[in-house]
Amino acid sequence: MTQPLFDFDLKRVSLEHYITGKAAINFPHHESPTGGWHFLSYFDRDSGLAKVSLAGIHYPDTTGFFGDAGVIDVSEQLAKRGWFLDGQLLFMADHYRAAADMIVRWALSESEHCNIEIDEWFPSLTEKQRLLKMLDLAKPKLFEVGRIHKVETWLDSQ
Repeated sequence: MTQPLFDFDLKRVSLEHYITGKAAINFPHHESPTGGWHFLSYFDRDSGLAKVSLAGIHYPDTTGFFGDAGVIDVSEQLAKRGWFLDGQLLFMADHYRAAADMIVRWALSESEHCNIEIDEWFPSLTEKQRLLKMLDLAKPKLFEVGRIHKVETWLDSQ
């Protein structure tokens, strides 16, 4: 049986299995000017469905690449939007970690094309630098698993 692409509620969200990928990229974090474009595509309060990818379940566990950098508690922010589970903390990748998780997922795959366009997703120099700093954390592990050249070639094309 194949692994589903999403969870449709937040019950399995934890520090280990935080929300990542496009749901996290599109979450409007108050400290970041990026994201928030398609929030309702992933968090439809009217239907009661969340459509989220979780690290270590739908995405690879990237702790070995990034540690806990960029994983934040969003319980309060989600509760303000009507999403909460009694007593459960909800964790999500910030935009930089979510993009970095997507890049590592691609790097570990056999796909030739990475669908992240740095200039489009992170238009300011500061935003790009934050993403590149996050990716720097992954370089030793990417080298170890033989995928550093793939990522560096892609970064050169950006």
